[in-house]
Amino acid sequence: MTWTAITDLGDSALMAPMALIVAVWLLVSRAWRGAVAWLALFGLGALLVVGTKIGYLGWGIGIRSLDFTGISGHAMTATSTLTVAGYLTGDRYSKFVAALGACLGCVLAVLIAISRVVLGFHSPAEAVIGCALGFSIAVATIGMIREYPKVATVPFVFIFALVALVIIVHGKEAPTENLITRIAHYLSGRSIPFTRGGI
Repeated sequence: MTWTAITDLGDSALMAPMALIVAVWLLVSRAWRGAVAWLALFGLGALLVVGTKIGYLGWGIGIRSLDFTGISGHAMTATSTLTVAGYLTGDRYSKFVAALGACLGCVLAVLIAISRVVLGFHSPAEAVIGCALGFSIAVATIGMIREYPKVATVPFVFIFALVALVIIVHGKEAPTENLITRIAHYLSGRSIPFTRGGI
């Protein structure tokens, strides 16, 4: 598998609906607090990603010493979503299997974050911060759902939905970067965005 194929797994075209599947699964499992926590934390994480990118594109707000121009959305969404999805997939069997699933999801997310650096889309700092933010979201969510003995009550349906989503959406790109750039232009009044060399 190439780095491009790996990085495509973290695109919002795939991660956003996967995050929604996680929320629906928690609701179906009656893990109400977990569902609310997941939606709120994931939404907050997304706002931080978008906010840092708009800040840089519109006003050049960044950290030159770290080559930081905005939190990696791929890293944040992949780390949070894949870690929680992995936990839910294994939770039907035991807490150990759930923890193993979470670890495997997190490892895949780290590979996605590395791919962003290798392909030149992000600096190491942007990818690391994205992973740290996503991992914090995942840990907080898992902490909220651990009280439910068997969250994934029909795991095969959940797994099928995730696999089907990957097969259908993998390789497609959501127009999020273009939308963020347009918002930055509108808010800042600039017609040309700041570039990485302009920190």
